[in-house]
Amino acid sequence: MHLSQSQLSRMFIAAFGKTPIAYLTILRTEWMAELLRTSDASITRIAKQAGWRDADFAARQFRRGVGVTPSRYRAMGHDR
Repeated sequence: MHLSQSQLSRMFIAAFGKTPIAYLTILRTEWMAELLRTSDASITRIAKQAGWRDADFAARQFRRGVGVTPSRYRAMGHDR
């Protein structure tokens, strides 16, 4: 593509309204929510499946995006 990292980032923001990492965080959070609704796997395992290495960091990002912790989200029984 012959673009610098900063040029690519500017183009991404123009197209999606978010930085690449913010967009990736949204995708990972949505995937985590899906797995929490449809799987009985541990939150640590789900965080890893969603692409995060650190489950605590994943839980913080999930709470920031969804408004509740992953365990609370699961307990609320979304779409089950």
